[in-house]
Amino acid sequence: MISDERCEKAMRYLALTDENAAVAKAKAKALEQYGKTVKAFGFLDASGTVAEREATALTSDAYKAYLKKYETAVMDSEKYANKRATEAGVREVWRSLQANRRQGAS
Repeated sequence: MISDERCEKAMRYLALTDENAAVAKAKAKALEQYGKTVKAFGFLDASGTVAEREATALTSDAYKAYLKKYETAVMDSEKYANKRATEAGVREVWRSLQANRRQGAS
């Protein structure tokens, strides 16, 4: 059984995290594009065949640092998405219980 208080807590969380969740998602998406730039700079700085230059770019310190930032951004975005989905589920169960209660009271 989900109490009214628990539903209120879920609704508060959803309302208070709208912007933060959007920022986290935007950051992850922006970093996806930034990775191409980091790789391109590494490629331009390297010498050798195309395959060697690409390998150098993908193993550079700058690219490794980018991957860590990207991983963190994706994890933050997914944490928000998962928690928000859980809280939305709580709200939906509460709504169903309320509807069932109203039908039973008729």
